[in-house]
Amino acid sequence: MKNIYFIFLIGILSLCCNSKKNNQELNLLAEHKNILQDESYDKGKLLFKKNCIACHSIEMDKIKTAPALGGVTTRRNKEWLYNYTRRSMEMYKNGDSIAINLRSQGWALMFSFPNLTDDDLDNIYYFVEKKFKNDKNH
Repeated sequence: MKNIYFIFLIGILSLCCNSKKNNQELNLLAEHKNILQDESYDKGKLLFKKNCIACHSIEMDKIKTAPALGGVTTRRNKEWLYNYTRRSMEMYKNGDSIAINLRSQGWALMFSFPNLTDDDLDNIYYFVEKKFKNDKNH
């Protein structure tokens, strides 16, 4: 009977240890994800400063010579944003309703950035939205 209790106790301890190990692994994965996202933020910030800051404010809720970008990924779908960033003038000429509406509001057409990759744009828009969210919370 003592052997059964001993085996039962070993089983319980084993489960507890594995549970702690799994929690540690989950914490490490979450930490790694945060580090990767921060890398995206840093890359996005550099790309934003290089390509966007001449017209868009780094304060994502402020208007400069171009509209404020904070929340743009909730107002526009990703495909449209990427196309507009890469070839806004072509979209306007081809009758894109959003491009026409922006122009009718008095905004100039955006310079085109065909050289920006999907990864570049992912990082830029990640930076824009995270900065906007952080600025709103402080």
